[in-house]
Order: sequence, then C-alpha cells, then structure tokens
Amino acid sequence: MEKFYQEMKSYCNQQGIPFYLVKLQSLQDGVVEGYLPGQGGWKAFPLPIPDVFYNRIHSRKLEQSPSFKLFKTELEERSIPMFNGRFLSKHDVHELLILEDELLPNLPETILFNEKEPFLTFIEKHSVIYFKPASGSQGRNICRLTQVAGKWKIEQSGHLQNVHFADTDEKLFETLKRFSRKRSFILQKGISLFETDQRKVDFRILLHRNEQLEWKVTSMVARIGDPGTIVSNLAQGGLMKNGPDFLKEAFELQDASRIYQKLVRLAKNTAQALVEKLDDSFGELGIDLALDTDTHPWIIEVNSKPSKKFQGNYETFRPSVKSIIDFMLALNRENHP
Repeated sequence: MEKFYQEMKSYCNQQGIPFYLVKLQSLQDGVVEGYLPGQGGWKAFPLPIPDVFYNRIHSRKLEQSPSFKLFKTELEERSIPMFNGRFLSKHDVHELLILEDELLPNLPETILFNEKEPFLTFIEKHSVIYFKPASGSQGRNICRLTQVAGKWKIEQSGHLQNVHFADTDEKLFETLKRFSRKRSFILQKGISLFETDQRKVDFRILLHRNEQLEWKVTSMVARIGDPGTIVSNLAQGGLMKNGPDFLKEAFELQDASRIYQKLVRLAKNTAQALVEKLDDSFGELGIDLALDTDTHPWIIEVNSKPSKKFQGNYETFRPSVKSIIDFMLALNRENHP
C-alpha cells in the first residue's frame, strides 16, 4: 500500500486537502494519533479527528474485534462517515445477488460446504467444481475438483504438482473436510473459461462511486493465468494486461466493443445491487468477472479491499487515487451541507 498512500497524500496536497493515516484507536480525546510521510518514513503526530475515513484494515480478525466495533460506534456517535467498512464473504455476496433476477444468469451455482447431503446433491450435478474459502483472497487455498473416470481429481492453487484423487464421493467429502479445518468454504460450479494460449483469463473491474454517488468503472484489467494453474490471480503467478486492449487482441473490434460493454454493465449492476442490500457504505469495489467459451459473462467474486499493488506508470496519479478522494469529498459535502 506504500506507493498508493504516497500518491493519495500527494494528490491531496495538490488539492489543498489534509490527508493522513490513522490506526485503530479511541476517538474520545478529540485527537488521533495520525501518520504523515517524512524523509525517514511515516511519523506519528497528534492530529484532528478526520471528517471521512476510508477503511483499509487488511485483517478480517481485526475487523471483527471489539476495538474495531468500538471505533465504528464512536464514528457513528460523531456522525463521521467511513466507507468500505468491512470485508465481504463470498457466500453472503452470492446470497444477496441471487435475489436479483437480472443477475441470476450470470451467477454460477454456489453452496456453502457444510452438510454431506447437499454436498452429494451438488457434486452429482457438476463435473467441475471450485472449492474456495468463503473469506479468502489472492487465490489461496482454492481447489479444483474434476470428475475423471469415476474418480475425483483434486488440484490446489499454487501447487502445480499437488494433485490428489478421491475414489468415491464420500472420500472426497472427508478429504475436503480435513482440508477446510473447520473454516468456512463454498462450492462453486466450474465454468469453461475463455482461454488464450492455454491460459485461463478473467477480468478485475475496479469501480468507484462518483460525486453523484453513481458507480463508474475506473479501470479494467485482464488477468491471464500461468499455463496449468487453476486460477488467474496475480498473486499466483498470473499476468496482467489492460482489459480493453486484451479484448481488442482476442476478438474482432466489433465483438471486443460489445463484450466490453457487457462486462461494464454487469459490473455496475452487481455493485448497485450490493450497496442497495448492505447496511455499510461502499465507495470502491473490485469485481471479478469471467467469460466462458461462448463469451457469456459470469460473476466470480466481489472484493471490498481491492489490491493496490503498484502496476504500470502514470504521469500524475493512478485513476483510483482521484476517484477515492473525490468520493471522500462527496461524503463530506453530504455530511456538512
């Protein structure tokens, strides 16, 4: 996040807006311990309580702690807005989105991995299944389950050689139970993903709410997986290309334009459907979409803490920096009309 925070600070300086980092702490004294960048790194200073908070806490455990709940309560008491206030669970997101008739054709069937009976019914219907942590990130701890000659082949993300077989459905269930170690996992129908040079491709679409609080697409990247890997996440060795450029390379110009519009429309509709159903305020979402071999788009995942790893060169600031600060200003204006 370092490069990103530096960019946010520089952009705010340009606009005459104070920007600093704040760790989790009590607001009762009327000042906070904030951090500003100096020559030797970020230094702590006593600073006024900010007017708007953008939550980048990276730990789900910390977000569920009493100290975070107290912090949220103190913000509410002072009527200070905070956005992207929590991580999203894959299962919770799916359960909200299936309530939208318009999105149903774009949602792969998904269930919570729990009891044996629903599990056996689910695997009877699908020959390829993805087994994912409900609260995972960066493509870690994902398994692809494939029915091969009456057995189940189990492949793990990040382990090209780590392949196991289960002879029966019951043995598969027991294997996955051990693998999950009582953590929450989902089962998701596998999709025949669009590929280029035997590399699976999906798209991360970054969206922000503008000053009118409407969702707009800030960027789209194509994530191209390593040959043989089961996921395309950059953290698992995937490559990244500008999304529209990739579509122009992979399809005829007219088709590329049509597919781009389709992906953008689906991402915006997904973001809007979620914020209408969630109590928390969200100003930024990373939505992962995939095309199947018929170029039908599918919703794979929604991320409320999208990666800020520095990618590429910008003459001034990356677009998401401006978008986040503009949204913070909009929230502040709404809060102080």
